[in-house]
Amino acid sequence: MYLIRSAFIVLILGIFASGTAFATTQASFDVKNPKNHEINKKCIMCHLKENKSLVLQWENSPHAAAKEGQIACYTCHAAEKDDELGYMHEGAFIKTILSPNDCGKCHEPEAKQMAPSHHATAGEIMASLDNMLAEVVGGMPTNKANMASGCWQCHGSVLTLKRDKDGKVLRSKTDAPQLDHNTWPNTGIGRINPDGSKGVCIACHSKHSFRASVARQPENCGKCHLGPDHPQKEIYEESKHGIAFYSAQLGGGSNAMNIMKDGKWVLGDDYYTAPTCSTCHMGSFIKVNGSVAANSHNVGDRISWNLRAPVSSKLNRVTFTDGTVTDITGEMPPRPGQKAKYKTYVREGNKLKKVVAEKTIDTVITWKQRRNSMQEMCKSCHGINQIHDFYKQFDDLVNLYNDKFAKPGKKLVGMLKKDGIWENTGFQHKIGYTWFEIWHHEGRRARMAVAMNAPDYTHWHGMYEISRNFYQEFLPEVQELADHAGQGEKYKKVIQELLDRPENLWIRTGGSAETMKLIEEEQKLRYDQ
Repeated sequence: MYLIRSAFIVLILGIFASGTAFATTQASFDVKNPKNHEINKKCIMCHLKENKSLVLQWENSPHAAAKEGQIACYTCHAAEKDDELGYMHEGAFIKTILSPNDCGKCHEPEAKQMAPSHHATAGEIMASLDNMLAEVVGGMPTNKANMASGCWQCHGSVLTLKRDKDGKVLRSKTDAPQLDHNTWPNTGIGRINPDGSKGVCIACHSKHSFRASVARQPENCGKCHLGPDHPQKEIYEESKHGIAFYSAQLGGGSNAMNIMKDGKWVLGDDYYTAPTCSTCHMGSFIKVNGSVAANSHNVGDRISWNLRAPVSSKLNRVTFTDGTVTDITGEMPPRPGQKAKYKTYVREGNKLKKVVAEKTIDTVITWKQRRNSMQEMCKSCHGINQIHDFYKQFDDLVNLYNDKFAKPGKKLVGMLKKDGIWENTGFQHKIGYTWFEIWHHEGRRARMAVAMNAPDYTHWHGMYEISRNFYQEFLPEVQELADHAGQGEKYKKVIQELLDRPENLWIRTGGSAETMKLIEEEQKLRYDQ
């Protein structure tokens, strides 16, 4: 039965007023131990006064429903004796902050799938332009507010304990460890935890209810996947998929999503009206042969293009002989037995250290296999010819962006750097911002929008803005910098060669006279102007 409030009114509040209760997480996971039951009861009675809504969230959670309500506060929050996050609280040695290592004690497959994902590694942005723009350009050496309240709230912080000059953890009056306010509170999905693990489950499974039904809904993804550089939420809302979802019933019945269902949530069985973000990137579905495709907590399993980089490339996933996993780009996938570089970041104190090693590839999942996995899901609602033709449209747009704008732009940036004209980050000049927004904002929007069926974001917020800024801002700024550096003729020749290519001839002609005449006639008929 549930540990509901009324069951504990008569509890003796002096239980465990002195002495140490079970102090290890291993012991706390013994849900049959009556001493653990009593600790959980005491937690609930006290927090009903201090944080009533928190208890109500738990009370209506799958945890409360499991094991007759004995998966409760102490089950998850108990700490090992040597855990720096731990402290004695009302007779129990606990920690308030949990990591995937804690959740993985019960949810082992999910934790293992999450660990190598782009979600779990999202905190590794320290050596990126995003981080530099927020911390340096938009920040101050003594004020990390832009990172703490901006970037790290999605990507995750390096969760840091305050220490004295001897390295000892500073503690509050209640003996709780003090945390650097720049790194906590933080539920960024790639948070680097003190135990070295990466990720945080409550980024999607909000505490203390932890319902899968929350993570299934597209609004859940909107905390991070929105805005100028990756507006997936807005893209989804514009798409036919989003329209189908928002016009459907969330409960049961016909034309419904059955979104609140406990346990498995299988497309083609539990619902069929519309896909959500989790449907396509993580969810289970009925395959053509009637079997059920397993869900995954690695959101990149079905992604075949890298749509985040300046130039997009195909993604092949390799597993090395030691079990580590990484993506290797390229149209031609690597083969088992080959050597490849593996990059990761490990926590050393309060910093991340980049580690690069050459390893032997054991198995490969090619970009085509990853694409097939996504297309199998698409078959739940669409015919194979429609799916294949959609992917041709998708590939054409990505290749258009790559070939017409991204590769020429990257070549020019490379030349400016090699010639010493582009200094350091490049943001000392307007061109740094121009180029960054072409690929990081507009380029991503266009590519992600075509992947998810959003025409407005593909064109007006994407390719239109790319073309405007490429021709009217970027190329003139390249020439201006080269002129100031005394290398104007060299760059004038390179830019002219670029503009002489067939796709850029419109620069000189402005389009054919015949086409413009038709446009003017149409405008007069439509607008009387």
